[in-house]
Amino acid sequence: MRIIAANCLFMALSLACLYPQQAAEAADEELTVFAGRLVDVRSGSIRSDVALRIRNGLIASVEDADPETLPVDYLDLSEYTVPPGLIDAHTHLCDNSYMGQAFGHWIYPAASFGIVGTVNARKTLRAGFTTVRDVSAPFYADIALRDAVEAGWVEGPRILASGAMITMTGGHGTWGNWMAPDHQLSTNAHLQADGVDEVRKAVRVHVRNRVDLIKLAATGGFGTANSLPGAASYTVAEMRTAVEEARKHGLRVAAHAHGAAGIRNALAAGVDSIEHGSMLDDEGIEALRDSGAYLVMDLLAARFDLIEENRDYSDKGLENSNEAEFAAFQAVFRKAYEAGVRMAFGTDAGIYPHGRNAEQFALMVESGMSNADAIRSATLWAAELLGKSEQFGELAPGKAADLIAVSGNPLTDVTVLERVEFVMKGGAVVVAP
Repeated sequence: MRIIAANCLFMALSLACLYPQQAAEAADEELTVFAGRLVDVRSGSIRSDVALRIRNGLIASVEDADPETLPVDYLDLSEYTVPPGLIDAHTHLCDNSYMGQAFGHWIYPAASFGIVGTVNARKTLRAGFTTVRDVSAPFYADIALRDAVEAGWVEGPRILASGAMITMTGGHGTWGNWMAPDHQLSTNAHLQADGVDEVRKAVRVHVRNRVDLIKLAATGGFGTANSLPGAASYTVAEMRTAVEEARKHGLRVAAHAHGAAGIRNALAAGVDSIEHGSMLDDEGIEALRDSGAYLVMDLLAARFDLIEENRDYSDKGLENSNEAEFAAFQAVFRKAYEAGVRMAFGTDAGIYPHGRNAEQFALMVESGMSNADAIRSATLWAAELLGKSEQFGELAPGKAADLIAVSGNPLTDVTVLERVEFVMKGGAVVVAP
């Protein structure tokens, strides 16, 4: 019996070393966190002197409290403001596109994308983003990263992964568009499909490989050679097939879509979100509002590409300067927000250096969104888009104990979210002040 007990103890300790985060989240422990100020994202208000009691990685209660009545070993955040953990609904953790040719897809073996993902996942979590939706990665690197985080092998946010974007021959995301016709790709870094039957099979392949959602290319894109962002790609019938097949398996569908016609096609097909929407017109705004689909506009990536890097997109059918294009993107954001379109926070991380995600809050406020709604877009509303409202998105009983702490009040100065000083994910402390 002693040998068995010793072996069991050794196995338990080994598992704790191999999977520290998982061990922390699974521990049958109670913890009390005392917040000097807590952000109630539903009401858009601050509550003072609040105790969050956490049990098994979940919030058991949220109550007004006096420090004198708290357990001796409570976690003291009395000097901080505590919002829920943040959600970025459009990331590419396994990609460093911002590096240009220094991170060329033609240079590195498949394993490199997963390795890069582990570095970027850690940066993202420590920036206060406890959950992300990762929308397209080659070689199913995002699935491997998701599983590694869940197992506790590496530090990172909770990940919902799409696998590679499904795109048509020559569409956005096909790496070989610049190649001569006598050359042919031999990798499976992207998933090309043409016609209803091929699109249906592509979705089925992704389901077999355990994706959490499906992503389609409804238009061309900026990051692909010989592809026009304003041009529609898949037909309504092709995308409707993808949506129907995804629904059979309880999966949601995101559509990469810049141009107005492609946006309308994607909405007619029943997708759950429009990603980017840079050329969204009034008809598309009305269709978005009526459909209930979410708009995820990556203001930060757009600013990085157009303003910080001043990239040359003269081959993309744009008629204005980069400054004018970014201003137009912000104007579309404002018009959609004021029209009542449902919006979720998504930054296209990977286009810019990972870990800077929270810089987008200020751009959203600058574009007309209130501080409270900007925070909701990365908490309540993003959780709704992901279909996870019952699990996270606010600090409430029964939800995951995902929380961050900042100095200052994000409801009056949203830039304080760029300087996160404490991070907890699933009841486990990741960053301590």
